[in-house]
Amino acid sequence: MKTVFLSYRHVEPDQRLAWSIQQSLTNHRLHVFVDTKMLVGTRWAEEIDRQIRAADFFVVLLSKDSILSDMVRREIKLAHDLSQRPTNPLKILPIRVSFDGELPYDLASYLDPIQYTKWKDTEPYDGITAQIVAAINQSVGLPVQGKSPEECPGSGLETLAQITKQSGAPLPAADPRLELETGAVKLTSRFYVHRWADAELERQIPLLGTTSIIKGPRQIGKSSLIARALAQAAKLEHKSCLIDFQLIQSSKFDTLDVLLKHLAQKMARNLNTMTKPEQMWDENLDAMENLSGFIEQGVLAHFEQPIVLALDEADRVFKCPYRDDFFSLIRGWHNSRATNEAWNRLSLIIAHSTEPSLWIQDVDRSPFNVGLRLHLEDFSLQYISQLNDGHGKPLRTESDLRSLYDLVGGHPYLVRQSLYAIARNGWDINQLRTEAVKETGPFGDHLRQWVWRLRENRDLQDELRNVVSHRRCQDENRFIRLKAAGLVQGETRNNVTLRCHLYELYFKDHL
Repeated sequence: MKTVFLSYRHVEPDQRLAWSIQQSLTNHRLHVFVDTKMLVGTRWAEEIDRQIRAADFFVVLLSKDSILSDMVRREIKLAHDLSQRPTNPLKILPIRVSFDGELPYDLASYLDPIQYTKWKDTEPYDGITAQIVAAINQSVGLPVQGKSPEECPGSGLETLAQITKQSGAPLPAADPRLELETGAVKLTSRFYVHRWADAELERQIPLLGTTSIIKGPRQIGKSSLIARALAQAAKLEHKSCLIDFQLIQSSKFDTLDVLLKHLAQKMARNLNTMTKPEQMWDENLDAMENLSGFIEQGVLAHFEQPIVLALDEADRVFKCPYRDDFFSLIRGWHNSRATNEAWNRLSLIIAHSTEPSLWIQDVDRSPFNVGLRLHLEDFSLQYISQLNDGHGKPLRTESDLRSLYDLVGGHPYLVRQSLYAIARNGWDINQLRTEAVKETGPFGDHLRQWVWRLRENRDLQDELRNVVSHRRCQDENRFIRLKAAGLVQGETRNNVTLRCHLYELYFKDHL
């Protein structure tokens, strides 16, 4: 019997469509998994993971609500990884639910090339369910063609901007395309907090040959900061290339050669170079020499403009056995400016969360101790007040602002999610606190995906239990990793707390 995993957000009309699809597939003797009856916890997370891995088909409902979901993102990313396996690849079947906009940047990288179908909440269910059944039982493709990575976004990007950036709804991961001033998408936003790091990076972009290192935990705004820097570079008519390591397939990290060839291909495509890497790749040289040669002769030699190369989520390379060689290569590009003028037209921006000294042994080969180093901090009460103003002041008093700060701390994503939920639903701060740890509440998806993430690392899960119970970590390495993930705060592992009261309320019952 063929098995189907159905991924969706528990809102309407998504839930009604999911129920209809489940009923139709079950009537056609297909096994369908949905998580509506499961309790959240470690067993829940294990079951979600197991069911996706065991499925033959992954049906995902993409709506203006589900594209904002941390949890749906985690499920899509796992499904994408499983769709790349050499045997029994998982087949993904996307359904657009009353949503014609561009997909957010990270989801688009996984789903844009895949054929999909559409459904509006004014339409009957039989047509869409018949398409899904045919795709599964008869190996018929869904009717709408996907698009290649080279295709530029059209008016759908404005639709995405309207339901996210312009409405105040925060995306779990930044979309750099929304920082460009095109059409209805404006760089200036009343929902963006301009911090010290923004001003520092803005001063770097007009300069030649700079290296900027951005450090901060997950969802603190590193990617947004990079996106706005690249938007500034575009206004100055500089060339730019963004490489997000989180969006690179796991197989591309198998060896240093494979990874560097892939990076060269991405640079060639993003910069639209006349010279292609394969034309210059010399098998008698190592990959480090080949990539440097391609940048120097295939990129810098053919563009007169300055070039900004941004490497986001660089932490993903830290666990690779060749990490020292990889980062020494980047340090070499930085050092080359002193002897080769061409390299002064290449500026570097590198963003990471984890402490590099845990992984890189030789600091003289590391790019993380040179250039401008920016450490992003949580929002202060002043910044929360500024965001509250941008949302129309749904929190009326200083006491309400402090109450929000007590609940979510200065966590940038949770602050924005809080104010969006309050403004959208007409709540006061007490109603937000009541809904805070409910599975159907404004933070439900965000908290659920942490349960899943922690299931993947039992040591971190156990260490977080120590923090909940004893306010300390047993291991220095795990303390730094939890801090980099944005789950805990503290100067030392012997005096550490969860990052915010919301996490304390939730994790004491769900670890």
